[in-house]
Amino acid sequence: MTPYEYELRMFACQLRRLDQEFNAHMQAWTTRQIKATKGKRQEPYYKDFKQFFDYEKREKELLGLSLIDERIDDTTIDLLRNVNK
Repeated sequence: MTPYEYELRMFACQLRRLDQEFNAHMQAWTTRQIKATKGKRQEPYYKDFKQFFDYEKREKELLGLSLIDERIDDTTIDLLRNVNK
């Protein structure tokens, strides 16, 4: 097995663990959603599942993508292109 194949397998293992983590959180979410309330009006503590477990955020962390990259708009990219010419 080459070092590249090893890295690829380890990365696949990390993604598999992420899916297992997601499934565990989803099960906990379902169980918790039945019982969790707050205040006198008995409102749910978490409004949606993403507040409980943000799959996309964890995936980006695992893949090494920056959350800042999404916030850069087209004008910023154009400015950077003009500077680098």
